[in-house]
Amino acid sequence: MSRQSLFPLFEWYGHSFLGKTISASSFLIAFFEIIHLIGMTLLIGTILAVDLTLLGFGMRKYPVSRLGEDLRPWTRGGLAVMLMTGPLLLSSEALRCFDSSSFWAKMGLLTIALVFHFTVHRRVVMAEPAVPPLRSGLVACTSLALWTGVALAAKFIGIFGDDLRQQARLFS
Repeated sequence: MSRQSLFPLFEWYGHSFLGKTISASSFLIAFFEIIHLIGMTLLIGTILAVDLTLLGFGMRKYPVSRLGEDLRPWTRGGLAVMLMTGPLLLSSEALRCFDSSSFWAKMGLLTIALVFHFTVHRRVVMAEPAVPPLRSGLVACTSLALWTGVALAAKFIGIFGDDLRQQARLFS
């Protein structure tokens, strides 16, 4: 499926009642942004705590598997909040996001980060006995890189506007 084949869906979503209502209200946009950022803080904060522990910098006396288990509801809660508010925010600027290379980079990195988190990362975090430091460090660094990429790509949507490629031409 090509990106262009999704244009009618984005166009419909942006012109839907939901999209028009949210985009017409600075209060709703700000409200959903704040809730989205709270979700991101929960998600990234809990993953950061686990990854730093995998790297040997976090709570050293606390087993990684126990920390992962204790933080799991918070991580999932943050993800759920983001997955609920993200589409609401998208509806308010669907066509702008469709034209944004940063948006598509964010969606690609988010997909990879989620698959990695719920497969490889989970297996390493929940392993008993703990996996060797080299492997856990590699998994932690990969996780941190993926989630940092998601956050940066999201920020670039706002910074670079509709198309990162157009902005790159200005600086070359």
